[in-house]
Amino acid sequence: MTKLTNIAPLALFLIIAASFSALQAREIKDDYCTYEMVISTGASRGPSTKLKVILEAVGGDNINTTNVVKNWGAMGSNYTYFSPNSNDIFRTRLPCLKWSFCNVLIQGEKGELKPHWYINNITVATKGHGINDRFKTFRFLFENEFSSLYPPISDGECP
Repeated sequence: MTKLTNIAPLALFLIIAASFSALQAREIKDDYCTYEMVISTGASRGPSTKLKVILEAVGGDNINTTNVVKNWGAMGSNYTYFSPNSNDIFRTRLPCLKWSFCNVLIQGEKGELKPHWYINNITVATKGHGINDRFKTFRFLFENEFSSLYPPISDGECP
């Protein structure tokens, strides 16, 4: 019987420790948000190079991805991104930013974008613990082609 009484406090300690660890993991997880971005393209084929997207938030924070297809692509490995007239979905999970997005900047690898590529808009949604489902659409009012190889192209205005 003494062996059982020695094991009981140890078991209780292990249960409490596991519960505390699970609570800590939940708190860390709650500081993360899911960011989803939909890029709506126009009538011609998009970039064949890496597309860099920088999402700027009020207050100066930003999310920067150097290769949105590789790092955020949510359409599957065999999907062809930036086809004409498509809505491509990108998703990632990162620490939550305190404020909403106010500007988006896009550019290709080494700064260039493919000329004659049309983009209509980029919509960004943020979901997370304590976040009231932020949603912002950046519209590129010139639904005409990017005529320069080195734009970069941006929309929005941060205070």
